[in-house]
Amino acid sequence: MTNHFSLVQRYEQYVTDKTIEFDTEQWTALQHLQTLLNELHVYGEKLTRVKRWQWKSPTVTMWQGVYLHGDVGRGKSMLMAWFYEACQLQKKRRVHFHVFMQEVHLFIHEHSNQDALPLLAKHVRETTQLLCFDEFYISDIADAMLLSRLFEAFFKEGVIVVMTSNYHPDNLYPNGLQRTSLLPFIALLHEKTVLIELTGKQDYRLTKSDNSATRYFFPLTEQTEITVSQYGTQSNSTIFSFAQLCGQPKGARDYLALAEQIDSLVLTHIPQLSPEKHNEARRFITLIDVLYEYKITLVCSAEVAIDELYIDGKNKNDFERTRSRLIEMQSPHYSNHFSHEV
Repeated sequence: MTNHFSLVQRYEQYVTDKTIEFDTEQWTALQHLQTLLNELHVYGEKLTRVKRWQWKSPTVTMWQGVYLHGDVGRGKSMLMAWFYEACQLQKKRRVHFHVFMQEVHLFIHEHSNQDALPLLAKHVRETTQLLCFDEFYISDIADAMLLSRLFEAFFKEGVIVVMTSNYHPDNLYPNGLQRTSLLPFIALLHEKTVLIELTGKQDYRLTKSDNSATRYFFPLTEQTEITVSQYGTQSNSTIFSFAQLCGQPKGARDYLALAEQIDSLVLTHIPQLSPEKHNEARRFITLIDVLYEYKITLVCSAEVAIDELYIDGKNKNDFERTRSRLIEMQSPHYSNHFSHEV
């Protein structure tokens, strides 16, 4: 069994080594995750749909997950990574939400003549007792309409869910089409998960960059294009224009397929994204999420600086995550972000 204080000790060591700075909100969140970890190790395979995991709290009588939320760069992914690494359950999975939902839709398509979601939940529970989602957010109406039934089926089967998000559950899918279809899912999160907020004032990702932006070049000049084209000659590096990847109707599935085939990407001619370019901005957000998840080296030529790429529009909140990630992707720490990301 993992030592009761293993996560705490790791945090203390990172603070001592000055790898990270002490943050009260991270410390508090870590206590909740440690409690969940201890319970998982005590009950193990006894966590079935008959005997669900009990949260011993005067205010919450039963919960089946943790929803860790807060602004970009506040430590969510770091804590998730530590928790997942420390969990000794054999049946566990950590997956990006984009990837998982692609699997869900494929399963539904293949079992269209059956009640697919309960069947999927049983299938998932056979191999996955703990399911962890990084960067949980909803932008697709098809996802929004099925999440309530999907997670009800997961919780019925005794699947424990831990997720990180930039959004409080009440703020998921803002202004989305048919958002009312998402309300039962939001209520389910309130009922079945413990909500933990990281409210630190600093985006720690930005402290990792030396602000030299060595792989993000602007404005769009002849010299800029010469510079980025040189990166395109490196091994397993692919060159695409913004118009090719984000100016056409592409989605997460396309970007995931691309990320699986390359080590680095040269993305040229990124324009300043006005509010009218909300579709292009949405695709760009998804693209950066996927590249970041797969640790793809990104070289860019753009019309304006990162802070000026997207000033206003319906994707402004989500683009804060993109901005933060673009900055971190310039830093020498980027290649190690899965083990040290805060």
